[in-house]
Amino acid sequence: MVVLYDMKPSLPYRSFSMPHPSSPSSILTHYLVTDLAGITRGRGAWALANEGLKSGVGWVPVNQIISPFDTIASPNPWGSHGDCRLRTDEATLVDVPLTPDGPRLRFALCDISDLQGQDMGLCARSFVRRMVEELAAMKIRVMASFEQEFWLTLPGEDGGTPGFSYQRAVRHEPFSSNLMTLLEQAGVEPEMLLAEFAENQFELTMKPSFGVTSADRAVVSRELVRAYAHRAGGHASFSPLRHAGGVGSGVHVHLSLWDGEGRPLLYDSAGEAGLSRIGQAFCAGIVNHMSALCALTASSVISYERLKPHRWSSAYTCMGDRNREATLRLCPVVGSDPASIARQFNVEYRAADATANPYLVLGGLLAAGLDGIRTDAGMPPLVNSDPSELPEEELRRAGVERLPQSLPEALDRLEKDALLCEALGASLVEALILAKRHEADLCSAWDADELCRRYAAIY
Repeated sequence: MVVLYDMKPSLPYRSFSMPHPSSPSSILTHYLVTDLAGITRGRGAWALANEGLKSGVGWVPVNQIISPFDTIASPNPWGSHGDCRLRTDEATLVDVPLTPDGPRLRFALCDISDLQGQDMGLCARSFVRRMVEELAAMKIRVMASFEQEFWLTLPGEDGGTPGFSYQRAVRHEPFSSNLMTLLEQAGVEPEMLLAEFAENQFELTMKPSFGVTSADRAVVSRELVRAYAHRAGGHASFSPLRHAGGVGSGVHVHLSLWDGEGRPLLYDSAGEAGLSRIGQAFCAGIVNHMSALCALTASSVISYERLKPHRWSSAYTCMGDRNREATLRLCPVVGSDPASIARQFNVEYRAADATANPYLVLGGLLAAGLDGIRTDAGMPPLVNSDPSELPEEELRRAGVERLPQSLPEALDRLEKDALLCEALGASLVEALILAKRHEADLCSAWDADELCRRYAAIY
């Protein structure tokens, strides 16, 4: 086992001597679910290690609509009534030592089911699995990866290092290398950890994976980054914004399509911008539903302080070829071999952040793309410059409009999008709209600086 460097405990209670458990083979395992606020919650169970994982633990339906500020919208359909289960997915077990002499992190991700083990319509993870299955019925597999930006402060750090600089990378060693080791041990296959543009900002990328796994990795990696930073006496936050008017942190979702034999489906050298016919339709579906998708992918009040023109974060319903102002971007490829290009070819959705539930993000994108494929939607116009600098008439002809400029506006667009509402299911839509309108109401009492402070502390 690779040894992680020893860090001083960040809280006094960690130095207390604790009695040995009655059985040295007992172990605490947490069973986790990510709610509609994008926060991972759950329950810990103490059991003998040789018993294996529990099939599930008890849960409460109303827990899905807890706000980031630990309030619950009222009235709601559940209140104090009802019970459900967190049904364990054993393949997601993470069991890693946070430090050599520190706590062990052991948890598994779960789906929400009724007491008979059936999907009860409130589970975001089950939603994305349904979309994956619908694609599979068309003999299409989706490969995805979440690029996640975050803010990191460590003890003794004086800041002031230039954006993207090696200085920043060096000053965060050995923390960064040990963090990547931890992520590797957890099975999320980390690829890159790089200093980003803003002060104290980093970006983490992971190897692309098929199906729901990419969203699982987004959840696991966020929890491990935050836990490891906290253990080091620091703080990591995936909030979209730290300061009003400042640089934002986003989540970029990369997508590609493959057939059952492992052949890439997005690329066609004869197609416009290299997109195959199915690729054009898939992208068109995402563009056609972009305004409603924001309710799933940029699902906090503070998200819309980031989604503004000239920010490289996307502000318009458009696709571009290597254009970072476009919400859907065709990514660059290297080399000239057609087979290599086809395997590299992918698109990047940019109007997302870590206040969103990763399963809603991925599931929503797949539902929209599926609609494009089923309706054989035509190639959307490519916008290869800053849309905010184009004449209104040109935008109108291209069917390009501003993304929603607030969370309530995005929720309005979602409610009017019959396709996405049907894909999500009535119960999940009801819960999401209720939770997010409640969150927006809470935030109306705070100015932008206070919003940034509160979200940064939570996420």
